[in-house]
Amino acid sequence: MLDAFDLKILALWQQRGDIGPVEMGEAIHLSASQCSRRMAALKKAGHVRGFHAVLDPAAVGVGLMAYVLLTMKSHSPEAAEAFRARIMELDEVMECHKLTGEADLILKVATRDLASFNQLLSHRILAAPEVATARSSIILDEVKSTTALPIRV
Repeated sequence: MLDAFDLKILALWQQRGDIGPVEMGEAIHLSASQCSRRMAALKKAGHVRGFHAVLDPAAVGVGLMAYVLLTMKSHSPEAAEAFRARIMELDEVMECHKLTGEADLILKVATRDLASFNQLLSHRILAAPEVATARSSIILDEVKSTTALPIRV
């Protein structure tokens, strides 16, 4: 069971993944050794999937991001696994989620430009034998983007 200190650690970790036990202790009013022990326990228990840096897309040559809604031809386990394996190989696909409703899957993709997006969509995604249809929406402006889950302390 997570207590208030664990929740504070997790909330702060979402904002600052690089924070160490000393700074964490100062922020949540616990000793560095207590924070270190709790941080290790939270990792070991699987509450933290990992840490990463958030990059500026333009600085690394990503000029276009889009969402792609897919409808599949088949919902068999074999078709789902084949498509999953195919998607895992595409670096441009940042996220892939199964959905309820009209579409079966939604992809978040990042490419250099419109030409590379078209290439990805036409030759890699729509060419997959498991895909029936695709609808895409290009992201014009990022209003809010976060990976932080809502944690109430």
